[in-house]
Amino acid sequence: MNDLKNKFIEFTLDHEILRFGNFTLNSGRKSPYFFNTGLCNDGSKLTTLSKFYCELIIQENLDFDFVYGPAYKGIPLATSISMSLHTSYNVIKPYCFNRKEPKTHGDMGLFVGHKPTGNALIIDDVVSSGKSIIDSIELLSADGSTPKIAIVAFDRMEKGIDDRASKEIKEKFNVDVYSIITLDDIVNYMSNDKALFSYLKLMKEYISEYKR
Repeated sequence: MNDLKNKFIEFTLDHEILRFGNFTLNSGRKSPYFFNTGLCNDGSKLTTLSKFYCELIIQENLDFDFVYGPAYKGIPLATSISMSLHTSYNVIKPYCFNRKEPKTHGDMGLFVGHKPTGNALIIDDVVSSGKSIIDSIELLSADGSTPKIAIVAFDRMEKGIDDRASKEIKEKFNVDVYSIITLDDIVNYMSNDKALFSYLKLMKEYISEYKR
């Protein structure tokens, strides 16, 4: 596992973005872990989180015209990543995000910020079923821009329709999905951390049932 992945996992553990225990997800599924970037709710943590995204962008030499963050969690992510690209790498990329409902007066329309044109980099926190990223792809495509790349902090490596969601998005929409870490990365990290050994069995059982 590379240094970026290790440092990011340590960051998520230090700030309880990644936690282990017994959790009930929105779907009703029982999970031995919980991941929530919404806890990056101050300037320090949000800046650090955005720098991890930017390091992946630079590391992979990704080519795009603007950063798009879906409402609501994608809004602070897109804005902070646009800022971090400039301050850390002198890369200037505009950002935009969507409203839940189009505005009919003043600054009208569905999007706020840069008008979506050219190739889009979609930013989200996680990919599970893939629905959030697919919604973004369809929204941007309908407006005339080209969704090209999606980046998430964490790929849960779970099923979309028939296969892993991130793979299905590539196959159906020709949008590459990158992640800072995957579920496999977390388990590999746990295997080398004695403090997390007690959770390892449950994580492996979860993977055997839900990973695709």
